[in-house]
Amino acid sequence: MNNNFFPSALNTATRVLDGKVLRWAWDAGLFESPAELERCRVQKINWFASYLFPEEEAERLEQIMKFFLGLFLLDDLLDIGIDNTMIKFLEGLKVGDSIHPNSRLQSLGIEIYLLQKSIEEENKNSFAREEWHKAWLEYIDALQWEIQIKIDGRAPLLGEYRVMRPKTSGVHLAMLLIRPEKDIRGCISELLEFSLARYICLSNDLASSKKELAIGDPHNEIIILMESMGDAAVSWVMQEVKQLSKKIVLLAKQVGDDFGTCQEWVGRLLLLAGGCEAWTAETSRYQNSINGNFGKH
Repeated sequence: MNNNFFPSALNTATRVLDGKVLRWAWDAGLFESPAELERCRVQKINWFASYLFPEEEAERLEQIMKFFLGLFLLDDLLDIGIDNTMIKFLEGLKVGDSIHPNSRLQSLGIEIYLLQKSIEEENKNSFAREEWHKAWLEYIDALQWEIQIKIDGRAPLLGEYRVMRPKTSGVHLAMLLIRPEKDIRGCISELLEFSLARYICLSNDLASSKKELAIGDPHNEIIILMESMGDAAVSWVMQEVKQLSKKIVLLAKQVGDDFGTCQEWVGRLLLLAGGCEAWTAETSRYQNSINGNFGKH
């Protein structure tokens, strides 16, 4: 058991699906080498989805697991290939027309687009489909923003980083995946979701700050705050995370009490937050030279 703020659980289908999804990715040409496949297995990349969605049925979890594995692999490649071809590739990824001279990246783009499209179309509710499509476009736009400022050779400003961080992380996509079938616009939940997104992103920045300092990557709130606060930035963020956790507990209770039909969904949100914490504590990814999203991510 860990010392996380929120509850966590691992989906019972994890081990079977982990091997199945890794084989799928290999057959689809998404790995550069057997060593990269082994890295993903050792780092338990596919366990990420299992921790975030512990109650999901195996068939849908397999789809989600493939989707997030694709996003992790994409993020790794975006960290390496910082040029305008990547921005154009991402622009094409919005509409399923991603073209790149790297055949592996092009294969990855095709699979990610098809997976996100199938997730979008599974929503019977038109509002839910629109929400997913909007979040998908915002995610791609945010990745393009991140690449562009790297091309420009500048560090992100604190204000823009706080706006863009939840979008580059993919946390909004994850939250939409646990939405119930029915329309939940009756749940007054915007502040709860916003607070959870910030909590998840800040917690992840805490976990990865040492690694990112070592490689000179400024895309981390702690590193940005260090410009004005020095080493005190770490303790400040730790306190912020603690305060956010208390705020989330209160908001979750309020939403659940005021809108009784939303209680199950609120419980899934808390499991998602706890799942992020549990996976971060278990994976070795943040001790390595490459970091993923929502897993920066």
